[in-house]
Amino acid sequence: MRTSLAIILTLAAPAMADEIGYEELVARLGSAVPTGAGVQVVQVEANESTSGLSYRPNPAEADFAGKSFNLFSGGSITSGHATFVGRNFYGSSGVAKGVTQINCFDANGWISSYLRYGGGQSALPLAPTNGSRLFNCSWIGSAGAAADNEILRRADYAMQRDGTLVIAGLNNGVGAVPALMACQFNGISVGLTNGNHSFGAPPAGIDGSGRQKPELVAPGEFTSFSTPVVGGCATLLYQFSNELPYSLNVNRRSGVAVKASLLAGATHGATWSNGAPQTGASRGVATTPIDPIVGFGTVNIDRAHRILSADEAIGQSTAAAAISGPSVALAAWEYEVISSTTFERHWRLDVPATADVRIALTWNRNPSSSQFSGSVPILQNNDLKLQRIVNGQLVPLVGDAGIGVFGSGNVVSQSAVDNVEHLSIDDLDAGSYLISVNRVTTTGFASIATLAWIVEVTAVPGDLNGDGSVDGADLGLLLSNWGGSGIGDLSGDGLVDGADLGLLLSAWS
Repeated sequence: MRTSLAIILTLAAPAMADEIGYEELVARLGSAVPTGAGVQVVQVEANESTSGLSYRPNPAEADFAGKSFNLFSGGSITSGHATFVGRNFYGSSGVAKGVTQINCFDANGWISSYLRYGGGQSALPLAPTNGSRLFNCSWIGSAGAAADNEILRRADYAMQRDGTLVIAGLNNGVGAVPALMACQFNGISVGLTNGNHSFGAPPAGIDGSGRQKPELVAPGEFTSFSTPVVGGCATLLYQFSNELPYSLNVNRRSGVAVKASLLAGATHGATWSNGAPQTGASRGVATTPIDPIVGFGTVNIDRAHRILSADEAIGQSTAAAAISGPSVALAAWEYEVISSTTFERHWRLDVPATADVRIALTWNRNPSSSQFSGSVPILQNNDLKLQRIVNGQLVPLVGDAGIGVFGSGNVVSQSAVDNVEHLSIDDLDAGSYLISVNRVTTTGFASIATLAWIVEVTAVPGDLNGDGSVDGADLGLLLSNWGGSGIGDLSGDGLVDGADLGLLLSAWS
């Protein structure tokens, strides 16, 4: 089988380290910053030659000293496009400079030999190539809706089974979303920070009508080169999650956990919106979880690392148990297996001062092998919401009830078609809140999912009453909640104690 592939070949602009949080990551971690060392990656390229195969980066490139290119689609001459992708992935313009083993495929070869599509094959996709965790696809293509759906289902099956991620680019310029590989459910599709990429729903005939693409954007002159920026960030997360002490929790290095951390950690521009009404009875309710052009926003490796390096926060099976339990950290995540029937999970979140909150939920599509070319796999439908806890009782924040509690954004995310939900809340008041995930449908397969969040305090540190200064009034609020949680917990450790008193006094004005 030969897919009809279109590629873009041009010089890449260097990835902007400050734009994706890499400088902050280095400043925070110093010599402990991950580099991708020890992580094998797969680079899939469309053939750019008419007389043979050309899918391999240039091994003589100075950027690639000490790196090995393992060719899995046969002999190849140097590809300029693959070389530029490599520079933005593991070369001088990328963040995963420690990667030394690159497993290279021609796109058609990857589809046929790894995903095992075409030629009457009924076998399952292969195990990850040389143990690779990350597949970068800076190409687009289509072989017709029936073939595309089977290829995408096989890719989703492999990611669900193996905990891997496929990072795929969209097309450049405004236009239809390409079927391959951007329309996968379990991976990440990537556009450009300037919005000059295709976006919207999958094309007609492709599974998941009405879903939103892309999930993330990154800097780059073209999508071929923004895609490996995201791939490089994911590679860093895979590296540190495979090293002690982080490797003690195997959930951390699953593809869905890496994905959720990248999504929740993304940064928004001034025009970001998921269309949630800001007035009226539906204030704060989003039925389309992400921005229609930039998705969750610009990838940010520092924020994603802060989320995934935190201890896994274990949710409660009932709201009552979570309300009476301890607060989770201000940046954290949890991996869950969402059952094939009913499911709910809850986390108490104590916000110490006015803050911006980003929460991402993503779950995998879980097709069976019998559905590769058969019936459309059923996708779970899960909702995500935030409510306030007042005197041990839940107070909804939808409509007028949220006015004065949060400035803008959404406190409910309830898409009926996407496998992501997102809460983007600006200027959330200090207080105690409940994050809840509920399965809406009770048919179909179980699936793995991850919830990830990050809370960025925007108020003056220690200004507990929001009057712009830190003084005796704030000290009184802290002392009145001593030994508890919520207001006064400036350190975010779930307890108001001497550490918080020290932080307040250091900000005394």
